[in-house]
Amino acid sequence: MPTRHTDIDIAPLRTAATQLTTLLPRLQALIPEQPTTLETDHGSHRKHVAAPIPWNTPAAMLALDIHAAARRHETALTIRLFHKATYRGGDDATTLDIIKRLPELVAHALIHLTDPGDLDGAADIARELESWPRHIRALLDEPLPGEQRWTRAPGDLRCPYCDKNLELEPGWIDHPEAADVICRRCEDAYGRMLRWEPTTWIAVLNQADAG
Repeated sequence: MPTRHTDIDIAPLRTAATQLTTLLPRLQALIPEQPTTLETDHGSHRKHVAAPIPWNTPAAMLALDIHAAARRHETALTIRLFHKATYRGGDDATTLDIIKRLPELVAHALIHLTDPGDLDGAADIARELESWPRHIRALLDEPLPGEQRWTRAPGDLRCPYCDKNLELEPGWIDHPEAADVICRRCEDAYGRMLRWEPTTWIAVLNQADAG
């Protein structure tokens, strides 16, 4: 059965908005704004020249995307709900204020709007808002356990049945001694993903160290 828009839980959106109040400034801290000073020899004189610090491009692009999307979503929801919108400045404090307002706008939209297109749009905004903290944590290399990615097993270990790479499931790094290697494509008789004990890939590492 497809999810009804009214079944969307607003609590995770409020949590995401709260998390962004600390995560977004940390993301922006990865984007240097001040020039750095370099020394250069020109003839017999030594000069100090200003050179821009290279951007952390992934961080910059994600920050710009969130800033732009937050304003776009607020404007779209406000117009649908109240038939007007007020211009908002582009400063960081305003962005965070908009983000904190988005969960309530989504909640009102899901209750009061009836047009299927408007409801779909509000649901899309909800999903995007909830994804922003996850994307920032990935760039900060601080994913939560459920957000960690599958990791390819070392030593080019492959499934003996489909010949695809075996993988370590998210969270394996917390308990590597208990981390099975898994084929995400093949299943056993009970419909579970095929897996092999940690000794399979730990042995590969030990052999590499011995070599």
